[in-house]
Amino acid sequence: MKKSDIFWQTYLNLEKEVIEVSKYIFVTDEITKIEHGEEKACSCKSQLETFSPLIADLLVRCCVQIEAISKELYHFIGGSKPRGSNSIFFDEDCLKKIDIKWETHNKKVLVVAPYFNLTKEENRELRPLKDAHKRQGTYWERCYQAVKHDRYLSMPMGNVKALLHAMAALYLLNVYYRNDSWVIKYQELRKQDFSLGSSLYAVKPPVAGQLWYGNQAKKSESPFVVTYQDEDYKRIEEIQRKESEALNNYWINQPELKEPGFVSILATLIEKQKQNPSERVMYIWELAKYRLHKRIPCTLSFEEKKRLLVNSEEWNGWIHLNNKHLSAEELTEDNIDAEIDTVGICWGMELEKRFQKLEWIPIAMNSGICRVYIA
Repeated sequence: MKKSDIFWQTYLNLEKEVIEVSKYIFVTDEITKIEHGEEKACSCKSQLETFSPLIADLLVRCCVQIEAISKELYHFIGGSKPRGSNSIFFDEDCLKKIDIKWETHNKKVLVVAPYFNLTKEENRELRPLKDAHKRQGTYWERCYQAVKHDRYLSMPMGNVKALLHAMAALYLLNVYYRNDSWVIKYQELRKQDFSLGSSLYAVKPPVAGQLWYGNQAKKSESPFVVTYQDEDYKRIEEIQRKESEALNNYWINQPELKEPGFVSILATLIEKQKQNPSERVMYIWELAKYRLHKRIPCTLSFEEKKRLLVNSEEWNGWIHLNNKHLSAEELTEDNIDAEIDTVGICWGMELEKRFQKLEWIPIAMNSGICRVYIA
């Protein structure tokens, strides 16, 4: 048995009791009123502010577990103070070190229980460990300390909102302590259940993005990150390298690279890219545009330009024909030069496809080679 199993079982037992509370209190932040004969949704704080001795007791028990698991995590990640020391504070020492390691202040816990009828984002998406490294830096800890030290006068602080936030903090700490990891297909990531066994909460899925370019783990509002397994990514990288090499060999052997007109166009575009990195230079696209304009120069009459364009290989290319484009009848003197650019770009894509066949995509998307883990 792992230590984390003990904490997780305790959390699940508390969770069951919190769910039981929802049978007697309709937990919501919105109510419906009738105004001028019409239904109107109105904000409601009273349900989240509902308090009772039972809720206060659950809050204290939950926060005792937060103190315990935060100290376990503190030692697990190399805290310098010795185990059992009275000088270890769960917030200023433990939660601070945990935050430094994992940026827990930024991690979101989503309230997913169907019996909590919460509509406002602030109540459905919680950051329960934001400022938790400060003494009473969170709402839930202030409530906890109040009801622990003066149950009678502080009873209103033993409320539903404080309990939900504290439970979210305990849930998130358990996620870190369990330190789960698994392998999954890239396309299955968004379908994955990130409640991890909880009936109340879930964490956000990791942000993958274009993982096949660089295989870099991207930190986000999720405690998890995702990368390809090293050996599998090497397969993707090798296919990409060969395709890139083939395209580059084609590029460096093109005669237009010695033509001043084309060199000048590239220099201008490269300078724009330096000024604004979002202005990415697509070299093969520019080559295809340049070639088409050379064959259909602006000195020709409109009718001749139109004839050459619609009869060109580029106009009849698969990508151009299968994407939205002007028909021959829609070409005019005012739009034909812009359409030559569009056709040239489509042909540039066709040229790229001859070399970059993207044979790595089935591996990247469909193979079970993505590793999800805490970071």
